[in-house]
Amino acid sequence: MVDQNNFEEIIVNLTTKSTLNRVDSISDGSVRIIRIDKENGLFEAEIQGNTLIPYKLSINILQNNIYESIYHDCPDYLARKKLNNKFCKHILKFFYVLRKQDNNLALNLLQELNSKIEIEKKEKNIDLLDLNHFVNTQLKNQLDFKYKGFDYFFEICGLEDTAKDCIKGILVEAKKLPAAIRGFHGAYEGGLFDHILLVTNYAYNLSKSMDLNVDVKKAVLTAIYHDFGKISYYSFKKENFTSKVVVDRKELDIVHEDIVRKFRYEGRHYHVEEAIAVLKRNSHILFFDDEMYQAIIFHHGQWSKYFPIDMNELAILIHKADMIASQTHFI
Repeated sequence: MVDQNNFEEIIVNLTTKSTLNRVDSISDGSVRIIRIDKENGLFEAEIQGNTLIPYKLSINILQNNIYESIYHDCPDYLARKKLNNKFCKHILKFFYVLRKQDNNLALNLLQELNSKIEIEKKEKNIDLLDLNHFVNTQLKNQLDFKYKGFDYFFEICGLEDTAKDCIKGILVEAKKLPAAIRGFHGAYEGGLFDHILLVTNYAYNLSKSMDLNVDVKKAVLTAIYHDFGKISYYSFKKENFTSKVVVDRKELDIVHEDIVRKFRYEGRHYHVEEAIAVLKRNSHILFFDDEMYQAIIFHHGQWSKYFPIDMNELAILIHKADMIASQTHFI
């Protein structure tokens, strides 16, 4: 239990040890507090980082949740910290500087923010069976279109009940996992599910708007499939060996040999091969052809680990959708 009267205990609760260790790399002089409006709960500051333009920080304590209470434009906060309700080194430094100016104000502000987070933790209850809404409900506010749920995509693809049930079972596992670890995009519980749903929505929209000869149903299914390998990998990392999506090394080696034999590609990417292994395991249920196979192999675009890079039009579309999700929305 965090002592609400202890500044340092709250700080530790709101960040990570590695981030806390980097706070001293920022000088006090790098923080310029622009506005302190106690009556309206508004605080603004600029923090000089590695770029010429300083980062902006604004806190509105009257907002309903922590997600809306803090605006900060540093990439580390947006991509790695925000969705996990953690502070980056710039926000931490702001509080240390504010503490020197007004200890009680800094402590009270921390208490308010920490209380919002604790309330959200108690209210958070991921419905594993809901496949039509983002785990991160704030994500919908970032979109300029009304997103579709998986039930819609299952219907437009004309999936049989057995295929629907198979995919639903896999997506339930995705709801338990992040989209990435080590602080990258979608690094929160359910982030992988949100990433797959977001990529599927963008792939669907792009398939109708981009000048590519891509079948809409294939685009949707490939988007749904493309990160199935992460479910296996992260389930293993969390020592959830009972997950039905976990694949073993023998299966991966078979997939690798198949890629070399079928396409003559060199290189290896376990995340990709695990996805293919999951699909091959369910090949009697799920539609999957060579065009989709190649699109998954090269869905990382220029960062693909197979050579020569041989992107078909479907791969181009999936890569674009994947990049929008991970780089624009940090999901």
